[in-house]
Amino acid sequence: MRNTRKPKKCQEERRAHKRTHVLFLGHLVSGDRSVPGVLFDISAGGVRMRLAEPLEPGSAITLRIANRLDFHVEIAWCDGQMFGLKFREAPGRIAATMAGLLPQDCLAA
Repeated sequence: MRNTRKPKKCQEERRAHKRTHVLFLGHLVSGDRSVPGVLFDISAGGVRMRLAEPLEPGSAITLRIANRLDFHVEIAWCDGQMFGLKFREAPGRIAATMAGLLPQDCLAA
């Protein structure tokens, strides 16, 4: 049987910012609560992260990377322990902060 469905548009093509794969340790911090996790990819627009504990989509919290870089984020989606975080700050600020850590083509704001 022949597949007559049109292929879906590649998700990468719909993204406003190019992603790069990383393996960074991070924490989501809200008040005195800190949830550890691992970042798998990052762009000037957000990150994909696995967390040890569930959190509610829509929550506005702080992402702490390397115990010294803090970013205001919002949980955009979750699928089990995987979470998509959207930076609440301007992509230009994220790119400037991440310069030297990420490839230049991923920092285009």
